[in-house]
Amino acid sequence: MAAETFLFTSESVNEGHPDKLCDQVSDAVLDACLAQDADSKVACETCTKTNMVMVFGEITTKATVDYEKIVRDTCRNIGFISDDVGLDADRCKVLVNIEQQSPDIAQGVHGHFTKRPEDIGAGDQGIMFGYATDETPELMPLSHVLATKLGARLTEVRKNGTCAWLRPDGKTQVTVEYLNEGGAMVPVRVHTVLISTQHDETVTNDEIAADLKEHVIKPVIPEKYLDEKTIFHLNPSGCQEHHC
Repeated sequence: MAAETFLFTSESVNEGHPDKLCDQVSDAVLDACLAQDADSKVACETCTKTNMVMVFGEITTKATVDYEKIVRDTCRNIGFISDDVGLDADRCKVLVNIEQQSPDIAQGVHGHFTKRPEDIGAGDQGIMFGYATDETPELMPLSHVLATKLGARLTEVRKNGTCAWLRPDGKTQVTVEYLNEGGAMVPVRVHTVLISTQHDETVTNDEIAADLKEHVIKPVIPEKYLDEKTIFHLNPSGCQEHHC
């Protein structure tokens, strides 16, 4: 009987991806509130489109916060500094609509010093699951670790000038083939690597693929996981699938 294998895929987005940009702005607002008032209650949402960022939600804090400055500083640190990349930190439209937290929500989630734990509610609800695995030093699935490291490497080579044609937005995806060895899921090889990244108009698809392989993939993915069957989708909207 053939060995039992399966594929597992993980995705990661760069700091310039709209979802991640919004996360970073919301996190920066929270940090600014807590820095001045440890009892701040922050429910901050951020959304963005071309040359616009909007911050809205409900915040109760004694802190004095310049929300617009936080938005612009965050965008600038990411690398959104001109219209050419889709957003200019210094010229983009910033909309702020922050109100005090709803009394109904506050009644349910505050007062944790006087309420029993079982009487404390939540302003929002979510279900998460996760697990630890010894397949990587990070105790995370190999596909997740590699996808995240590829994204971090994209940011590194963009900011240090190694791949000056890169722009802030990008997404990575890694598919790993696993072998079931008596119940232990062992990573055998990398089946597919996808990198989709924002880039200057002057760079060619061949240059993109060559640079990504040399400066991003090789330094991140151990050679033992790559073989002649590994599939690479490098900016797949502009170039065809090819093998190493």
